[in-house]
Amino acid sequence: MNFREKIASYCLGNYSRSHFPSIAQTAIEEGFESDSILMLASMSDRENVFELQQYFDASLREVNVSLPSIYLSAQILLIYYLNKMIDNPICTYDFMIKIDNEIMKQVDWASELAISKTQYVGQELGLGKMYIWYGELQDFEDGSMLLYYNNLSRNKQKEKLIEELIDEAKIVKDKIELELNKHPYLLISYK
Repeated sequence: MNFREKIASYCLGNYSRSHFPSIAQTAIEEGFESDSILMLASMSDRENVFELQQYFDASLREVNVSLPSIYLSAQILLIYYLNKMIDNPICTYDFMIKIDNEIMKQVDWASELAISKTQYVGQELGLGKMYIWYGELQDFEDGSMLLYYNNLSRNKQKEKLIEELIDEAKIVKDKIELELNKHPYLLISYK
């Protein structure tokens, strides 16, 4: 993960203060420099959490970066995992598990986005169709009955489900990238 993605992961609750030195090291690797970043990167993950927080906050101020909103953090992390999924089709199911655990289950999205409860899982972030294929892959992994591609062999069914999930991931990725490239928080463009 890059600096932006690690910050987003922190905002979603996947990283704790003990990860701040690692985040600072990534910032240095990407060319961000400040006294606080250098100090934080040299610290251990077992340092006093208040001291880690103090240097982290100072680091962000010194490089003029503010923490993204929960929604923006989710979009940043989604792009990261969608790219991984598209580039590594064999690991599609594993990346979808990460999306589910690190993004969808980390936040009460209906409350966060001030919307009524949705009917389908993932609908809040535009992932509804992805969750259909993910559910089918879960059923495949469990050995349960599948609803789609029943005329194919079991292995071909899995291939088609992965193909469907990746096709949907590309659509979602394009939509999110369009939105993210308009946002002032981003340190660099996605294109």
